[in-house]
Amino acid sequence: MKTLLPPQPFLPNDGGRQSSQRLVILVPDQNVDEIKFSWAIRRLAGPGNLDVLLVSIVNDIEGELAARRSLVTICSLVNEFKYNVDFRVIWDRSWIHAARDLAGPGDLFICPPEVTVRTGFRKHEPLDAAIAHILNVPTEPIANFFTNSRRSIPNIFKQILYWVVIAAILGGFFVLESDASQAASGFLGQTMVVLLMVCELGALYLWSSITG
Repeated sequence: MKTLLPPQPFLPNDGGRQSSQRLVILVPDQNVDEIKFSWAIRRLAGPGNLDVLLVSIVNDIEGELAARRSLVTICSLVNEFKYNVDFRVIWDRSWIHAARDLAGPGDLFICPPEVTVRTGFRKHEPLDAAIAHILNVPTEPIANFFTNSRRSIPNIFKQILYWVVIAAILGGFFVLESDASQAASGFLGQTMVVLLMVCELGALYLWSSITG
C-alpha cells in the first residue's frame, strides 16, 4: 500500500510537545464544503493543543490529485485554528485496511456515517460503527457532509434473486429425494428422504436468514 505525504508537513504550534490525542478524520473522495467542514472539525477538536490528521483513500491518479487538492484546502483552513494539521493520501480500496495501518494509541477516528462498508454477506455498516467494532478503536461520526456512494441493487432484482435461489433449493432437493426413494426401498429409503427433507428445510432457513 502506497502512502503519499504532503511535500512539507505543517509545523507544530506547541513547541514540539506531543498531544495527548489525535483526531484522524476520514475524508471520502467527494465534493465537500471545505469551510463548513473545517468548522465542524474545530468543534470536534475543542480547545487546546491537538493533532489533526486528514486521510483520504484513492485508487487512481485522478482521484489522488482531487484528494490532495481538497485535503490541502481543508488543512489550511483548520490550521488557522492553531491545531497541528497533517494529511495523507493512501492508495487502497478499503477504509478498514487504511484505518488499521493508521491507528495508534489515543487516536479518535472521525468518520462520515453516510459512507458504509461491507462487513459480511449482503451486510453493510456505517463507517464509524464498522471501524469501532472491527478495530476496537474509538470513533465519532461527522454527519451531513457526504453521501453514500455504494451502488445499491434495486429491490425488484433482490426479490428476483431471492425467489430464484428458493426455487433452485426446492428443485434440487426434489430431484435428490426422488432419486433416494428410487435407489432404496423400505425403511432405508424413507430415512434418506426424511434426512433430505430436513436438509432442505435447513437450507431454506439459512437462505432466509442470510437475506433478512
